[in-house]
Amino acid sequence: MLYHLLLQTVKTQQSAGVSPGQPHLLLYELDDDKVLEKAVNDLSQASGEGSLYVIADEVVSGDRPSFEIFCDKLLTNVPCLHLWAASCFHGDAPNGWQVEYLTRPLRSPPAVVREVEQDVMISSDRAVKPYSERGVPDHTDGPPVRRLYHRGQGHSDRWPVDCVTCVGEVASFLHSLRVGVTESGTSTSTTVTPTMGGTTPPCLQWRDVMILDWDDVSYNSGMVEGLQEAGIPVRVMKDDDMDDVATARSDVVWVADGNCVRGLERKVIVCLQDLKFELISSVRLALMSRCTSQLVIVSTDHMSPEDDWQ
Repeated sequence: MLYHLLLQTVKTQQSAGVSPGQPHLLLYELDDDKVLEKAVNDLSQASGEGSLYVIADEVVSGDRPSFEIFCDKLLTNVPCLHLWAASCFHGDAPNGWQVEYLTRPLRSPPAVVREVEQDVMISSDRAVKPYSERGVPDHTDGPPVRRLYHRGQGHSDRWPVDCVTCVGEVASFLHSLRVGVTESGTSTSTTVTPTMGGTTPPCLQWRDVMILDWDDVSYNSGMVEGLQEAGIPVRVMKDDDMDDVATARSDVVWVADGNCVRGLERKVIVCLQDLKFELISSVRLALMSRCTSQLVIVSTDHMSPEDDWQ
């Protein structure tokens, strides 16, 4: 997303006769020693003997301080280094580097913030700084969080993603939001994006909705097949879809592994949450924090830490 925004800025400046250079998108898994060395070598060669400007977005460290090692090695090779990095986790910056903590909840409404701040990474592990005061008035609490439960009569399969009843409830709720319906009450095409001076854009488009799970979702899952049968255009995110998802180019509901969409935002987030994983993972932080308006939580029944989750 950041790369595409930079590209737009460059094109605007070029049309005005300015030549600002060209951004380059590089993807590295720095927890791999060989990949880390390759990243350092690639960037060192790109700098030549001049300055190097790097924006490292969504930095996530594993079991060791790989990003800190990367920064130190790169600075050794490129003395005139300008590096900005962003991460929801603190403690990854090399010693002596300037750090700023941005903790004001500006993306999500208070109703969503209250859900996210219960994440174990914030509430107990303290790997993520807790939210501070917003600093500006909250004109609304936001739409109430909609909760759907995978339990009781009519619910099938072990997980909500394959439960026919859960899928039906999600589809019904999305239709109740009048997604894909214009102000005149007619449905919009799912293949043609409304343009300036063309058809009246819908109040809420399918591209404004994302369904997130804690794992990969297949096309033959009950969730995907059920939404398609309900007339909802849905696609499962694969690696090749990264640009499309980041720019929301296609007017479809994307179904994705929540770990693959860090940093992106959608107005409506449907979180397929298995509460037992909340004890060992950051489901709220990774999935729910993507929401800028309406949050939908589809969860299993409440479980205690003593329950067997194998």
